[in-house]
Amino acid sequence: MVKQITQTVLLNLAKGIILLMGIVPHSVCLAMGSALGRLVFQKNKSRRQVAIDNLTMIYGTAMTPEEREKVARANFAHLGGSGFELLHAAGKNRRQQDKLIQVSGQEHLQAALTQGKGVVVFSAHMGNFYLLGMALSRISRVKFLFRDSTDSLVSKIYGWVIHRLGIEVIADNPRNVCAMQSFLHLRSGGVLGILIDQVETGGVYVDFMGKPAGSTLGAANMSLRRKAPLVPVHCYRTADKKIKVAIEPEFTILRHGKTDELVEPAVAGMNTVVEKWVRKNPAQWFWGHRRWRAWRK
Repeated sequence: MVKQITQTVLLNLAKGIILLMGIVPHSVCLAMGSALGRLVFQKNKSRRQVAIDNLTMIYGTAMTPEEREKVARANFAHLGGSGFELLHAAGKNRRQQDKLIQVSGQEHLQAALTQGKGVVVFSAHMGNFYLLGMALSRISRVKFLFRDSTDSLVSKIYGWVIHRLGIEVIADNPRNVCAMQSFLHLRSGGVLGILIDQVETGGVYVDFMGKPAGSTLGAANMSLRRKAPLVPVHCYRTADKKIKVAIEPEFTILRHGKTDELVEPAVAGMNTVVEKWVRKNPAQWFWGHRRWRAWRK
């Protein structure tokens, strides 16, 4: 009983703080979050080193040590700013939220939907990917796969935040339930969103940024088994501090043959798209993730 009361109080406190964040000017939220990100960069030596090591491995001598540290610091600042921006957006109403984002390429998503198989959207941890989810929810019946927190309070806060943004989700566990819900959503003509740029047990190794990296299978599997078109979507922060969501034309993959043999080439091709996004805006991707760590299938 005490635990439930404590959680209710903390949940309502978190909601209040987030609503207050919606009142704070967007530029101030970004500045505060960026400052926090730079502080984390200074204090969290292990995560800072992961980011710098990743940049060193990928760019080598193409970047000086000073340049790599500059990109890593900017990356932490970007992540901090995006986190505060997420709370800021959750504290606003729908009309105010829409002013934070710009969307291009809607015609590509609509063209894919006309095929009548649903659409699998693949994206990455670029820009502010939560606002990408918010943007897509405005123009389609989209559901994103997500991994819920094991902490009940964090899970409730997270659920409230994404509800405020209008994002619908499908939990990735249990796997069989996730697969069934995803398949049914596609069969009903919906859009399924999946971020493909993190390590997954049971995935495959494919080339990413010139190095083998463990990669998720979900988007390729769903697209192949449902015969649903694949559409790349990513977001990035523009010079005027807004989030631009770019929807690209359908990504073509091989579909003739055994599905199990087609998955890996599809995943490899999708990773080349993500690599293009990362190389264009390197400070806006999550370099602190151990994407190239030793990994077992």
